[in-house]
Amino acid sequence: MFDIFKKGKDSGGSSAGESSTRHSRGWNDILTFMKASEALRVLDFGATSPANINYLTSLGHSVYMSNIVQDAARPEWLKPLASDAKPGSPQEFDTEGFIAANLDFSQRDFDVILLWDTANYLPPQLVPALFQRLRQVLRPDGNLLAFFHGRVDGPGTTFSRYQLTDSENLIVLSSGNFPVQTVYQTRQIEKFLEGYSRVRFFLGKDNVREVIAVH
Repeated sequence: MFDIFKKGKDSGGSSAGESSTRHSRGWNDILTFMKASEALRVLDFGATSPANINYLTSLGHSVYMSNIVQDAARPEWLKPLASDAKPGSPQEFDTEGFIAANLDFSQRDFDVILLWDTANYLPPQLVPALFQRLRQVLRPDGNLLAFFHGRVDGPGTTFSRYQLTDSENLIVLSSGNFPVQTVYQTRQIEKFLEGYSRVRFFLGKDNVREVIAVH
């Protein structure tokens, strides 16, 4: 799903569950960048959020939204097992088909990509291709913000929508029942972000690593 929102355009969005507040150094840096810039294109991952749309367009930026965790969970993206596959073999995820169908931005590129913790909830076969695709559509000097959970379950790992505020805090809204599929170590994350000019890590108290990558 890929939706476009510009200044003056709104959406009804979807309902969310329980909420909490999270301090984010990464978001604070991205916010500073956006306030110092004009007419940026922002790609925001997660369920459609009227609050995020209204906030980003109030800064004069265009907003594009993509909820690929929901899309990737659909069974049609699993390839049929080969006739000679052993019993119990896992089905392969159709990464190439998914990227073509869900990450085709109609030749648009972006100044800011808010990936959040999307990677943790995706099939692991898809994640390297996702980061490769995002680097292709991020403009020179553009910023990508990503979060990575340090554990598979427990407090703070519920799939959520990150609602933006005009401060260094985010409102975290429960947004579905998708489980964390994989936890990524620092070396793996660094490999995902090869080709960027600068990469900065921030470790939060909640065992979540925040990363800003500058193209």
